[in-house]
Amino acid sequence: MKLLLPVTALVFAAGSACCCGALTDALKQNGIDTPAADQRVKVSLPANELVRIVEVSSEDAYFSSKDTLVGRACTTDEATTINGDGWHGGGAHCGTDSYYFYKVAYQDMGPAPVTAATTPTGTVVPAIPGLRATAPIPSGTRVKLLDIHSEDAYYADRSTMLGKLCTFAETSSFKDVEWHGGSVNCDDGSNYYFYKAAFEVQGAAAVPVAASTVSAPSTSGLALHALPNGERVKIMDVASDDAYYADRAGIIGKTCTLGETSTFRDGSWHGGSVACDDGSSYYFYKAAYKDLGAGKVAAPVAAAPANDGRIEHAVPNGARVKIVDVATDDAYYSDRASIIGKTCTLGETSTYREGGWQGGQIGCDDGSSYYFFKAAYVSAGGGRAGGGGADGRVKHRLPSGAKVTIVDVAPDDAYYSDRASIIGKSCTLDEASSYKEDGAWHGGQMHCDDGSSYYFYKAAYKVR
Repeated sequence: MKLLLPVTALVFAAGSACCCGALTDALKQNGIDTPAADQRVKVSLPANELVRIVEVSSEDAYFSSKDTLVGRACTTDEATTINGDGWHGGGAHCGTDSYYFYKVAYQDMGPAPVTAATTPTGTVVPAIPGLRATAPIPSGTRVKLLDIHSEDAYYADRSTMLGKLCTFAETSSFKDVEWHGGSVNCDDGSNYYFYKAAFEVQGAAAVPVAASTVSAPSTSGLALHALPNGERVKIMDVASDDAYYADRAGIIGKTCTLGETSTFRDGSWHGGSVACDDGSSYYFYKAAYKDLGAGKVAAPVAAAPANDGRIEHAVPNGARVKIVDVATDDAYYSDRASIIGKTCTLGETSTYREGGWQGGQIGCDDGSSYYFFKAAYVSAGGGRAGGGGADGRVKHRLPSGAKVTIVDVAPDDAYYSDRASIIGKSCTLDEASSYKEDGAWHGGQMHCDDGSSYYFYKAAYKVR
């Protein structure tokens, strides 16, 4: 039987202990429920949100530092991931200290004030005020550059770039609430390919343009609708996310005939098969055409030609490939037009079937992933590890399920102090890795053959 103490006695007991926790304990002992004291937020928080750390999970790499972390005011560096009831993961900085948490609990204190950034020369450069675009920005949209993220390669040049008026050459890749990636052409003649920049929308440009060091011919007469099989066209541009972009200078200006009705996307881009007058042929994901009128109708491409160079053997895990066909009896056949031409990485050794057909898991550079029954590939180069330094580290994003060996852990990763015991472990990715080009670092959850598991901020892998 519980003895119910008078409230005055409870308050006196709490005051004598000089700790508000004593009052909570006394109330609980006497059957009185109390709300959670830490006021943790149970939904994802956006980047640049001011928070206070109220708890650190025993599963987090920083648990041993819990006593010094709880109570600290921090700012989120990216939108947080929810890893359980009220637990947040992701990057945050607390004063001058940076962390990449797996499981911490936050109290939300509202949006952080826009802060100034310091360039390597010591000049303080504030972000430009403006209404930041919080959704993907379409190709051809006029924008003002408001800020450049510290993870972007152009961050060091931020002081000379902020405020520029530019036009997006493609639909932006949108990440972390307010940051955009992609090609822009600016009014002063400069062009950039951003990883993370913030923009204010100014309106739509008259004609979408494509950024490159190679100048495209005049855009007058661009075909802004799907073109029929057999139509004669002049190639005016190749998009930066097309597999043939690296060969753009040698392709622009060619006169060709469509081998199928083009797939029209993103304002001015066409996908599909073309055969050119010089004997070359392409299967574009995104190319811009000038319509030259009807020509001789080419044979439809219900199936890829036998001489498409498809690989006719099993392809190893980690190989870089370009998709050249999807079979009629594959579940993705109806999406074939939007899939062919993508550059991807195998998440497992393929299952080979007669006729040059491959089956299995694959993750593509645009973030999409597929489990094919029958698809045809050609090599995209780079070998199993997709190129790398002396340690063979993979220099591209890896799909969930990829089997890797850990070759390094970055100094700013929470596991760096355990680096010697981690390097060399054989592991499997539990999610597609987040890839950071500076040093070829990967982030994300993985489990290893020895039973250990990690949530890395920056680790380097090679495919096994």
